[in-house]
Formats: sequence, structure tokens, C-alpha cells
Amino acid sequence: MIVPEIHTPYIAKVVVTPQDAIATHVRWKITLSLAAALREPLTERATRSIQHPEECSIHKWLLSGHTRHLHGTPEYRAVCDLHVEFHVQMLQIANLLNSGDFAEAERRINAPTPFQSASNALANAVMALSRHRPSSQLCNQPAP
Repeated sequence: MIVPEIHTPYIAKVVVTPQDAIATHVRWKITLSLAAALREPLTERATRSIQHPEECSIHKWLLSGHTRHLHGTPEYRAVCDLHVEFHVQMLQIANLLNSGDFAEAERRINAPTPFQSASNALANAVMALSRHRPSSQLCNQPAP
């Protein structure tokens, strides 16, 4: 009996809101954790997406009209920078998974490591970005 090779799937989703960005971020963490737990390498598509942050749905969202009003803010710049750093950390784990070092990949995913720091920082920055309101909206608010 021939058993088909199974790979942990990677499913790209369109990001429209900060909540979508957080959900996509969490899916990445789940994808890496699942690959480590199942002792499977990542798919070529997932690996490529990790290697090329500019192809990531979060990056596309950051460049889209959905965030245009935030482009000049420090919060926006922070998310852009932290998104790239998260990809750097994910790539280290992807390389471990794809080389078969599942135990070390699992340790880096679950222990207090630069990966966890980058992950938490990105999630917090996206949440901060979601709370940022353009000054034009602030001016139109009724007085308390």
C-alpha cells in the first residue's frame, strides 16, 4: 500500500481589516506549530510566502487602500517593520522544519525566543494600528 505524502497546508486569506491581519498572523503560528507537531516540512508555497514578505497578505493589506489613511503614522511604520521582522523569525523556523529539525523548531515556536517576541510585537502593533484614528475623524467627533 502506498501512503500519499501529506504536507501541512498553507491557506492565504485576503486581509481587509486589522482583525483579519491578526487572524492571518495567528494562522501562520498555527501552520508552523502544526508542521512541527506532525513532523512535516512546509509546502513550497508556504516557504515561499515566508521568504517573500512582500507577497504576504498582511503586506498587501498594508499597501492597500484599507490602510492608506494610516500610511504617515508611526503606528503604520511600526507594523511594517515588525511584519518584516516576523518573517525573518519565521524563516528561521521554516528552515528548521524543512531540514527535519522539528524538535528545535517546536522549541523556538513555544519558548520565549526572538520568534515569540516578534510575534507578540507584531500582534500588539496591529492592535495599536486598529485603535489609531485619522486626525480628520478626530476633528469631526462631537465634544464630550
